[in-house]
Amino acid sequence: MNHTPSCNTDAANAARTTGRTSAASIAGLHLATPRWLRRLIDAFWRGVDTLSPRTRLAIALFLVVVAPAGVLLHHLESQGRAVLPGLPRALPLSVFEDVVLAVALYLAGALVLCIPVAGLICRFVLMRDIRAINSFCLALREGRQPRPLSLPNEQEDEHDLLRLKRNLEWMAHLVASRERHLMARLEATDSRARHMEELAVRDALTGLFNRRHFERRLAELAAEARLRPPFHLMLVDCDRFKAVNDTHGHSAGDELLRLLGDVIAEAVRAGTDTPCRIGGDEFGILFACPDENSVRAVAERIRHRFAQCQNHGCTLSIGIARYRQQGEGRADAACQLAPVTDAGNAASAGEGAPLAVQAMVARADGAVYAVKRRGGNGIAVR
Repeated sequence: MNHTPSCNTDAANAARTTGRTSAASIAGLHLATPRWLRRLIDAFWRGVDTLSPRTRLAIALFLVVVAPAGVLLHHLESQGRAVLPGLPRALPLSVFEDVVLAVALYLAGALVLCIPVAGLICRFVLMRDIRAINSFCLALREGRQPRPLSLPNEQEDEHDLLRLKRNLEWMAHLVASRERHLMARLEATDSRARHMEELAVRDALTGLFNRRHFERRLAELAAEARLRPPFHLMLVDCDRFKAVNDTHGHSAGDELLRLLGDVIAEAVRAGTDTPCRIGGDEFGILFACPDENSVRAVAERIRHRFAQCQNHGCTLSIGIARYRQQGEGRADAACQLAPVTDAGNAASAGEGAPLAVQAMVARADGAVYAVKRRGGNGIAVR
């Protein structure tokens, strides 16, 4: 009982030694083979690999079936009747001629049927499975879901074709699983990108669009103005907002701005109009609407609703302007010289903006300034 481990160890060492000896013998035989012979063998197998399975099978059938019959027929014709071992030295002439005729017929039939039989055998043995595997791989290559391969229950001693099919099925499963995982990751990344993009153009306090998006949308509408009816700009300024901040604190002022943002968001058309907080207590709304009366109605709704839902006594001064192409009327130049309030400074489209855009902003701001001069809580259109 105590010698069993040592016996097992000796057997394992002997097996490893034998394996190393065999590997060394094969390596030595490979090194002992002349280089030119190795190159010749490699060239032969490369040539064989270029042949189709049907051609290789036809060559194999020729060597196994046809060639021996040809050699036998040649031997019969050259040696005469005394050629077959185990038979009398001299066969009867009629028997000898029958044997030669039978071998010749066999050889002729084998030569004629060698290629068709090779094709039938190849189709029965290989080509059906190869075509199924090729269709399977082609579907994977084109990104389609391949049809499952017909496979029997798995066994230990399976041939290589069955193993290849099972490996392909497993590979397709892995590809589909990783594709689903990748699509889920891409959707999550796209969702995060949309969320980050939304945050980049939204005002954190009110949830409306910010000044950056206001300027970009203003430039887009101005660029499209030649192909569509003119749009309108509304500037909204909260009267006595500074008093609320000074009396009740900045938290009350922030709550008032959030309330005004909600009122504006409820009054405009989602996805069509563009409500923005430009800065401080100044808001701007871009209306893709050519009807001035409709824009004025929205302004009245915002003004009344805001007055009803807060008790700080704040009101709104609202200015409305329609976009005009450059050179349309002479009011633009006059409006550019009008006094500009804080709302106008915040809503400025920048020095690089078209003159027509700058003029529209100046006219809307001038309308806000005119309302404030009258005491606020009103609407003016220019």
